[in-house]
Amino acid sequence: MPVQSSIVVTRPLSQDELTAQNWTGEQMAYNTRNFLHYFRLLPDQRFLFGMRGGLFATNTNVRIIKKEIRRDFQRTFPEWANVDIEHEWYGLLCRNRSRTPYVGPIHNMLGAFAGFGYHGNGVAMASYSGALLSDLVMGKTPDLPYAKPMRTVPKRFPLGSYRRHLLRPLYQWMAWRDR
Repeated sequence: MPVQSSIVVTRPLSQDELTAQNWTGEQMAYNTRNFLHYFRLLPDQRFLFGMRGGLFATNTNVRIIKKEIRRDFQRTFPEWANVDIEHEWYGLLCRNRSRTPYVGPIHNMLGAFAGFGYHGNGVAMASYSGALLSDLVMGKTPDLPYAKPMRTVPKRFPLGSYRRHLLRPLYQWMAWRDR
């Protein structure tokens, strides 16, 4: 199922600004919200802050998410509330019902393979999945660990083309729980 993810990146932060917010590391982090926030200091001292967006990538939804991500960034990192945001982007990512990526053959399509459902971990997981897929396509046992959940074809979301519309109440409930 396509769901929106949103990211903002600040201008480079000074050491004084990092100290004011008690930020000391470069490790990526995230919180435990239903609509989690993920963040990290980039090598050039810019700060990346992302969050799960809505179910649709319409202009109206992007405007709403743009306000929400800035509000959540300022609440999470109040010492940086007035730091300029220099870059922002929004896009759809693939969410599997199992919440686990799938890497393997496409059933009923002999010789076809797929990797999808990275849930926002796209660059790292796509690279890993690509290595697995290259072995699978060549008929080799993958050199990398190939966990059983990644080999399990995800079940379809119920309700067909109406599924995203019907998830709106669930999203609203989960957002309410996050507050």
